[in-house]
Amino acid sequence: MQQKSQLREQQIELIEARKVRDGLARQIKALGREDVLEDRARELGMVRPGETPYAVRGIAKSAPPPKANADDGDTGIWGFVTGLVD
Repeated sequence: MQQKSQLREQQIELIEARKVRDGLARQIKALGREDVLEDRARELGMVRPGETPYAVRGIAKSAPPPKANADDGDTGIWGFVTGLVD
C-alpha cells in the first residue's frame, strides 16, 4: 500500500518535471526567432546601432501588456523570465 502511494507521488513529480522541461524547450525554440529576441532586448532597454534612445520621464506607468505564448505565433512580449515555470 505504501509503495503504491510513493509510486503515485513520484508519477506526479515526473509529470510536473516534464511540464517544466516542455516550457523551457519552447522558450529555447523561441530564442531562435529574431522577432522574439528583438522584443526581449527592447524590454531590457537595448537599441539597435544607429538608433537614438529616449528616456521619457514623468509619465505614470501603466499595467504591463498581457504575456504572449512563445509558440502561438504572436510576436509580442513573451514573458521569458516570468514564464520559466508554468
